[in-house]
Amino acid sequence: MKKYISLVSGLVLFAVSACTPSTPNAETPTPTASVSSATPSVKPTEKVSDKPTATESPKADDKSPANAAGWQDYKSGAGKFSIQVPSKPQEQSQDQKTDVGNIKLNMVIAESNDSGYFVGYADFPSKIANPADVQKGLADSVRGSVSNLKGEIKSEKESSLGDVPCRDFEASGKVQSTDVLMKGRFCLADNRLYQVFALGAKDKLAIADVDRFITSFKIDK
Repeated sequence: MKKYISLVSGLVLFAVSACTPSTPNAETPTPTASVSSATPSVKPTEKVSDKPTATESPKADDKSPANAAGWQDYKSGAGKFSIQVPSKPQEQSQDQKTDVGNIKLNMVIAESNDSGYFVGYADFPSKIANPADVQKGLADSVRGSVSNLKGEIKSEKESSLGDVPCRDFEASGKVQSTDVLMKGRFCLADNRLYQVFALGAKDKLAIADVDRFITSFKIDK
């Protein structure tokens, strides 16, 4: 799974760049332009930790059976979300310059069966004013992430979590010489973009586990 982590930073950053509130009516971003500016500079610049930060809600007691191995609940106070993950997650954050200013990217990363399960979130300076443009921004984010895999979208549809607009998708692509699948849900809650997705080898990614991961995602108001 380690080979996916640096790539995922690029996927998350590209999705943030694609979903730009300041240009809601712009043409769909050209992948080559955004990737060339984003991907080479994407490296973890802060910490990777198995412990909750001061702004995070504590995770389950380490002595509990669920936290020793297998599926467990994860709740982020700073991220205002909860989700079930297949293993004890790592937390990672980094600051990046984008077209709308400095953005802090936050990621939660868990692994299972040599596949990665990721939640990323980032706050824009302002939200997209026109609700009709929200799905376009989410669609641009999905396309941008998938293009960074040199892949193609197999399916996508509008969805929601309560009153929060989301977009579900499934895609295929390559990481080095490995055929991979990517399945996820991107949501835009006010000015916060959430990216919930799994990425793994085509013959190893367990779709039932991925669906459990995605459908367990909840945004706390």
